[in-house]
Amino acid sequence: MTTIELRNVTRSDGGEIPLLDNITFTVPSGTSLAIVGPKGSGKSLLLRTIVGLESVNDGEILLDDALVNAVEPRDRDIAMVFQDYEIYPHLDVFDNMAFSARLRKGHDKAELADRVDSIAEYLGLAPVLDSKPRDLSPSQRQLVALGRVLVRDSYVYLFDDAFSELDERARGQARSITAQWQRDQGRTSIYVTDDIAEALVLGDQVAVMREGYLHQVSSPRDLYNNPADLFVAGFVGTPAMNLIPATVSNGSLHLPYITMPLGDQMRERAKDRDLLIVGIRPEDCQNASLMSPEQLRDMIQFSTKIDEVEWRGRSQYAYLGYEIDDKTEAALEQVERHLEFALFQSFLLAEVSPRNELRAGAMLKVAIHSQKIHVFDPATGENLTLS
Repeated sequence: MTTIELRNVTRSDGGEIPLLDNITFTVPSGTSLAIVGPKGSGKSLLLRTIVGLESVNDGEILLDDALVNAVEPRDRDIAMVFQDYEIYPHLDVFDNMAFSARLRKGHDKAELADRVDSIAEYLGLAPVLDSKPRDLSPSQRQLVALGRVLVRDSYVYLFDDAFSELDERARGQARSITAQWQRDQGRTSIYVTDDIAEALVLGDQVAVMREGYLHQVSSPRDLYNNPADLFVAGFVGTPAMNLIPATVSNGSLHLPYITMPLGDQMRERAKDRDLLIVGIRPEDCQNASLMSPEQLRDMIQFSTKIDEVEWRGRSQYAYLGYEIDDKTEAALEQVERHLEFALFQSFLLAEVSPRNELRAGAMLKVAIHSQKIHVFDPATGENLTLS
């Protein structure tokens, strides 16, 4: 088993923004890291630097404390599943899966056959081991490419959006099987994906990237509950966190729906700031009419008109619109231009219980626990609640 460590890894092509910007993290032996971010974040480039297909301008890549910056890819003993997978059309599924392992000198044929059979069973490919790729579905062909890498007995496995070509049902199954295999085998693994829900499932840790910059590395639960900055808050979660502008005056936050007094610590952190962003998860907005006075104690409450309702079966989405002034809107647009990512909307989304049928035009009394509210600095993106 192998620990992967990156220390201040930087890659630049001479432009203003590095392709990889001072990347530092550690993947402990036998654990998994999921790297997630919008397209163009540098996720695949980062994997290629770890495996040795791309060089870095600065920083160190270590495998079990051994510096491998100058080590050739074949000598790093890292197996990688590429997004643009390729399998050999003239070979059947068994031989495709065994191909990479057969390139190694001294492999045991019987042991390799047992390993192919075992991985094929894991991936549901056992019935088609004698089939050629032309007789397989696109999902099955990607599973063959995945199986070929798993059959190769390496200490480190890298998956570059390895499930992207699978249909929705097969993707979930392959993801679950691969994660189970990784845990059972105790192999150090890194997954790259554009799908935040997938990242939260796959990784013991999750790293959020944007434009080559690593915003946060944390456990899935901590990442969700304690986003380090505005980008992570807006990117992590489905539906996304509500990010609502709030002006600061007289020791209070003035939101479109309510005025909230600031505690002593937050008042100190918010000083000299005229505009802040309040973050609230949709599921943390509760229907106060269904709660007892005891439950509502210490909850922040407000009433507003419902613009639209979406029935979701186990819950319902209430869209609660609001208006902001031109100056605030211009400030929010500037934040989005800087991040090149849409964060803000002109409504609060409340995901509430389906017990009471809601309708557009009716009033909804919302209750939110004060500890579930985040406060961000729009200038720096910093989550002031965590300071």
